[in-house]
Amino acid sequence: MEKRKILNRLVKFFSVLLFISFVFLIYFSFYSPPLNQLRVIFLDIGQGDAILIKTPQNKNILIDGGPDKGVIYKIDNYLSFNNRVVDLMILTHPDPDHLNGLIEVLKRFKVKKLIVNSPLDDVFSLFKKLAEEKNLIPLVAEGPSKINLGRNLDLDFFWPPQDLEESGRGDNNHFSLVFKMTFDKVSFLFTGDVDLEAENEIRKRGADLKVDVLKVSHHGSKNSSSLYFLEKTKPKYAVISCGRDNRFGHPDPRVIEDLEKIGAQIFRTDKSGDIIFETDGELIKFKNRL
Repeated sequence: MEKRKILNRLVKFFSVLLFISFVFLIYFSFYSPPLNQLRVIFLDIGQGDAILIKTPQNKNILIDGGPDKGVIYKIDNYLSFNNRVVDLMILTHPDPDHLNGLIEVLKRFKVKKLIVNSPLDDVFSLFKKLAEEKNLIPLVAEGPSKINLGRNLDLDFFWPPQDLEESGRGDNNHFSLVFKMTFDKVSFLFTGDVDLEAENEIRKRGADLKVDVLKVSHHGSKNSSSLYFLEKTKPKYAVISCGRDNRFGHPDPRVIEDLEKIGAQIFRTDKSGDIIFETDGELIKFKNRL
């Protein structure tokens, strides 16, 4: 009788162990990129932008944070249990639907480096206070400039220009960070909420805008993404981050039409949930998570 009890306990123990191993296998097969892979995740956080990038060196980059603390739960889906680190945080501009979620991330995660589009002033308020408490010294990115993030992984900043302060313009969207991430032969263009006027200036300055994946500016607003700009970028894939049934009518039908004209395959967070690209620097794979 005693031997049977021991045997039953062992069977239960190994059954539980097998189940836990299975759960971990499923978790890491879906959420952890294979070795030497770059993973770019456009998070479905409603009406806003939040993009999580996992580099081949297993570093975490977060571009914008969406409108609220919901980004925390989204990020947790893709990070291992013991990894609460954001190696690089990038704020394209201080509008609430890009900034507010980053405030929550600063509160709860270890953030190693911070890149912003302009010096932190009163517009940033609480964000500035938290950054100071974390001893983060923000790097103000100006175009043209380049940052290397590791083997064959670079960020090229095109906008805003170095004469930002002399411009006399206070429009947050106009001065959104616009930058290209290149991993070997595959590239992504991140555009924040940049407007038509800025797009035109970027084209005039001769930036190399040709990419594989375009983060469509300003959630597909009619005030961004001119056909001229889209033809210059010529992406295979275009991602629009917007909320379901949002009050702004994003994305605008004209933007969708122009993306179709250039032959881009369109993905929308309001329809597909999280949009995930994985690449080894040669090929791009896509999947989504509702």
